[in-house]
Amino acid sequence: MSKDSGNEGSGSSNDLSISDGSLIWEDNDFNFYTKIDGKEVFIGRGMNVPYPLEEGDCWSLPSGKTFVYKNGVINHVKSFSEGRRTLKLKECLEDLYGKFEESYLYSDPLGFVHKFDDHKDIEIAGFIAAGFAFGGVTQILKTLDKIDKIVNHKFYEFTLNFDASEGFKLFKGFYYRFIKEKDIAALFLVLNKILKQYGSIENFFLKGYNPSDLNLKNALISFSKRAIELVDFSPVYGTAVPPENSMVRFFFTSPADNSPCKRINLYLRWMIRNSDNLDFGIWQGGIQPYQLIMPVDTHIGRISRYIGLTVRKNPSFKMAEEITENLKKLDYSDPIKYDFAITRLGILDLCKKNKNESDCEKCDIHDICNLNG
Repeated sequence: MSKDSGNEGSGSSNDLSISDGSLIWEDNDFNFYTKIDGKEVFIGRGMNVPYPLEEGDCWSLPSGKTFVYKNGVINHVKSFSEGRRTLKLKECLEDLYGKFEESYLYSDPLGFVHKFDDHKDIEIAGFIAAGFAFGGVTQILKTLDKIDKIVNHKFYEFTLNFDASEGFKLFKGFYYRFIKEKDIAALFLVLNKILKQYGSIENFFLKGYNPSDLNLKNALISFSKRAIELVDFSPVYGTAVPPENSMVRFFFTSPADNSPCKRINLYLRWMIRNSDNLDFGIWQGGIQPYQLIMPVDTHIGRISRYIGLTVRKNPSFKMAEEITENLKKLDYSDPIKYDFAITRLGILDLCKKNKNESDCEKCDIHDICNLNG
């Protein structure tokens, strides 16, 4: 289908949007164009353009050119001004995204996963690392190193051949906060069954995935429900179904309970995104980065309130969805790319809770923080 820029009101089959003089059309190579001040302008490619457009949407090309959809028209934004809060937010978060790159992996459980080269090990080690991503980073990394020694740095092989009775011996005395030896044995039991029956965590996850879904909410519900139902837990807990107080459920939280599902969403980010040197992007089953959901913990929840990404006070799945949808206005195709950078502000204690004026003035989000409004 060739692009047709000469007849804005024609309503031809390749017209995507006509509103108050603003027209978007697409050529055979999925390039999107519009007219700005009477000139044909390239505005993006495929899902890089947040179509259908909503008031306030803005997006950038790799060249740095930024566009905004306002009052039914697309405009080229030449500079970020004080009066355009959404654009100021995008400018600030893009700066953060550029600043907190792979040299900061030392401060995140993701850094542990980067010790592995084989995709099979990365997939399993990633799920374990994300599962234990709660509490202080120093203690998380110590715990992951302890598990790494037990599995002899071979997460895939260990998991595929995992035996519950032998596992009890290997993990005897293991604990991390409220996770005890039975719980980690039960976790490996679930992953063992997934590998044996489906070959990979990705294949198992895709059984509940619908490509047409706006996000991965339904896939998450399906994943966690099926994971717990997949296993007879008798070798670990003495009952086929894990007791209500068993912590194996902690690794398979669900949006059905309004849990923010921080750890699973974090894991999915690692496995699916591949546009920088942070995440691995080793899952190739068709899940798109724009379907990911923000991994929400106390850091993300607090800072997102400060910068207007959510009005909710407590971490929940609804908060995760709200933050994600607001980030899509900044980068529709890859909204979760800002997660690592925003989280650094909390983990590295750069955005302090004390709201001291001198501390706030040094903070990277000072200019867009609601506390200064």
